[in-house]
Amino acid sequence: MAGATVMVRRSARLLAAATLSSRSPEKVVPQKRIKLVPAVRVRSRNCETLSKDEISKKGDGLEKEAKSEDTSSGSALDASATAIVAEVPTELTIELRELRVKQVALRVRSTKAEKKLPDREMEMKLWELGFRHVAGVDEAGRGPLAGPVVAAACIIPASVMIPGVNDSKKLTEGKREELYSQIISTPGVIYAVHVIDAATIDQINILQATLQAMVGCVNKLTSKKTGDSVPDYILVDGNRLPDGFSEKKAQCVVKGDAECHVIAAASILAKVTRDRMMLAYDKKWPEYGFKAHKGYGTSAHIAALLKNGPCDIHRRSFAPLKDQTLITDNDVMG
Repeated sequence: MAGATVMVRRSARLLAAATLSSRSPEKVVPQKRIKLVPAVRVRSRNCETLSKDEISKKGDGLEKEAKSEDTSSGSALDASATAIVAEVPTELTIELRELRVKQVALRVRSTKAEKKLPDREMEMKLWELGFRHVAGVDEAGRGPLAGPVVAAACIIPASVMIPGVNDSKKLTEGKREELYSQIISTPGVIYAVHVIDAATIDQINILQATLQAMVGCVNKLTSKKTGDSVPDYILVDGNRLPDGFSEKKAQCVVKGDAECHVIAAASILAKVTRDRMMLAYDKKWPEYGFKAHKGYGTSAHIAALLKNGPCDIHRRSFAPLKDQTLITDNDVMG
């Protein structure tokens, strides 16, 4: 009986297996994704109950741990990079260092070039050619509506260098005054100025008046020791030589007051001389404000002209003074 029972059971299992194998495989149905909504409070048998704030604190802690891991990783990378740099050939390191030094030197030279002061190269070349006394000549006051035009000439010995000398237009009034005193008080310096007034400017025009002033100041240059006329050679700021200067012993230097030391010194002498004259005129005719604008055509000066008309030092040949409406009846009668 027992053996028969075992055989029946085996037969049943075989029959069941055959039935399953003959069925077609079932189709797999994709499961729908379920969106999880975070609960305000979480409760579990093995977990504590957490509030919103507590969950936030837990999250901050995890974030700090992550950052700590990143930092340690970064330190490891930095150490690796240092090791790689240490393996760079010494020759390459030296070349890079030299290149960096050259770049720094180039920047320094560029900065110095921007602050370049007039030098003595032109004078040195002339000294080498045998010209002992080289004069620089410049003017001040070509453009104003009032006041004179002033030219100055000076000779600075080769053994003398006056620090800070520059184009007078690039200096403050105080600095010009300081350098003026240094120039005229320096032993060996020879200088002279010549003034052409407004009336003469109106008669011969401003260009001729300027050239005449240049000739006049050069003719005044004489040696204090011997009384002999100097110079041997003349460097003139601008693009035109006065008729009285020989082309063999004189030359024009465009923007010479910014390039040549001795011309820059002359520009300071001419500018300071004229400015002092305009300060004196301001005391005589305070209504025009010459102290502030030195006779140039500023809006304040034009307004004063419209109100008061021109005075004795105004240049009647200059616009807008050519306009007769600016001349008052009193001025015409006087």
